[in-house]
Amino acid sequence: MSEPPNTRVRRRRRPTLSAALKAARAAGETVKSATIEDGKVTLVFGGGESVTVNANDDWDKKLEELERGKH
Repeated sequence: MSEPPNTRVRRRRRPTLSAALKAARAAGETVKSATIEDGKVTLVFGGGESVTVNANDDWDKKLEELERGKH
C-alpha cells in the first residue's frame, strides 16, 4: 500500500532579531533600539528614524546580489 500524501502545511518563518541586527551591522549602521511586535522587527538607528525589516526582504536582496532570482 502506498502512503497518504503529506498534508502538512509549511509556515512562513518569522524574522529574528539577531538576523536583523546582523544585517544592520553588515550595512554599517548603528542600532539605537530594537523591538519585535506582531511578527515584525523594528530597528531604530542612531538618527532617530525607524525601519521595519521583513525577513523575506533580506533573502530577496541576498538572492539579487547572487543573481539567483533570474533563473
